[in-house]
Amino acid sequence: MAAAKRRPRPRLEEVAKLAGVSKMTVTRALNEPHKVAAATRERIARIVKRVGYTPDLTARGLTLQRTGLVGAVVPLLTNSLIAEIVQGLSDALAVHGYQLLVGASGFSARGEEAIVRAFLSRRVDAMYLTGITHTKATREMLARAGLPVVEGGNLTRRPLDMLVGYSSKDAAALVTHHLFDRGYRHLGYIGAWPRDNDRARDRRRGFAHACAAVSLPRDDSWYVDTDLALPAGAAAMATLLDRHPDVDAVFCSADALAVGAMLEAQRRGLAIPDDVAIAGFDDLDLAAQMVPPLTTLRVPRYAIGERAGAMIADRLAGRPMEAPVVDVGYTFVPRATT
Repeated sequence: MAAAKRRPRPRLEEVAKLAGVSKMTVTRALNEPHKVAAATRERIARIVKRVGYTPDLTARGLTLQRTGLVGAVVPLLTNSLIAEIVQGLSDALAVHGYQLLVGASGFSARGEEAIVRAFLSRRVDAMYLTGITHTKATREMLARAGLPVVEGGNLTRRPLDMLVGYSSKDAAALVTHHLFDRGYRHLGYIGAWPRDNDRARDRRRGFAHACAAVSLPRDDSWYVDTDLALPAGAAAMATLLDRHPDVDAVFCSADALAVGAMLEAQRRGLAIPDDVAIAGFDDLDLAAQMVPPLTTLRVPRYAIGERAGAMIADRLAGRPMEAPVVDVGYTFVPRATT
């Protein structure tokens, strides 16, 4: 089949001629509509739609030194938790006319580095990065670029620029102390791989520190690191139960792992929480629907993205910021699994 003949792209001059206005008026109607009379603005909008005109953002970016694009690097595109953050980020930026470019690093700092390089080559105006773990090259590229950067999802005393998140370590310690306070003494841990994932790393550390604080030190056999998926949680629970049949409580660094752990325990005929208690992290919609409902920890995911987007928009507009670091906190949600 022969390739379809490519039609010439509608030009700004064509829209202006059909609307009976200047090119400047068309540009203003598209970029600053509040400065154009309603009747003129509506006429231009009808013509733009009819001829299929789209502005040349590359040329506009060269003129204004802005592209209207913000790059976001996330670990996965298939995770609903990450999707909530991205939605909040997109919504907050769209109000100010910015569009989002999204890349998935696969929980790899090297993967993030490659995406950051690609985004910078496309002259994004700002960047959102998931977490606080980055390669030296990523840090150097962003420092040279001098554009606004928000790290999201965790806290550090030395952010690259701006930061919005919560303490994964403190949150995990809170859940672990809850298990101890409920009378459990043989505590195990199931978590996502901590390499290049500072949220998983800090949740592991929070569990370890909380155990040490109540004189329940755990050796490595009480920890199972795995992929972030429900079947992986089930397999990890099987490993933990085989190693330590006396385990009476398990903290999972994500609800997906906790649900898998619950299903594996129930397949083995264990009652939850009488034989083994299980706690998660994230408060997925599924958590409250499990039987029994899952004890977990809720994080304001949409608010992280929304706040990050607002911080980027403020910085790009030159507006003063209340604080470059925002701790959104978390909420413990005790349910029947503990």
